[in-house]
Amino acid sequence: MEAIIFMFSLTIHNVEEALWFTKWMQKTMPNRSTKNEYFIFALIGITILGYLTAGMFVLFPDNQYFAYAFIGFVGAMLINAIMPHLLLTILFRKYCPGVLTGCFLIIPFHFTILLNSANNHLKVSEITISILVTGIILLGSIPILKNIAKKILIE
Repeated sequence: MEAIIFMFSLTIHNVEEALWFTKWMQKTMPNRSTKNEYFIFALIGITILGYLTAGMFVLFPDNQYFAYAFIGFVGAMLINAIMPHLLLTILFRKYCPGVLTGCFLIIPFHFTILLNSANNHLKVSEITISILVTGIILLGSIPILKNIAKKILIE
């Protein structure tokens, strides 16, 4: 059930970002904006990675590595809801796309998933390391996915 909740909240959050985030960036921080198509391609890639991670966790629940990857992804998306979305909303005093789904889906559901993992089978140190490693991998994958998009998308 946790994997389904994760995939649902991840998808809805990434759809909100895909619809409005690049326009928000162009208006609010024009020097940091990117083409909408490249950003959406990266979001789709991240969503697919999330689905693969959750699927492997469901199919192989006894595999500790898949559990670490899933929990890491859950935690990384929880941090993503806070930084940058909530922080940017506070900093610029205008709504940053991703805050609504972050506050009402990602934060409560993902926090609950992490809490259940800590109560049931993983140590807090394992959860923390999983989140850090997965977060770094995901951050590194965004520019890679954008570069792939630049090469394969026809303009």
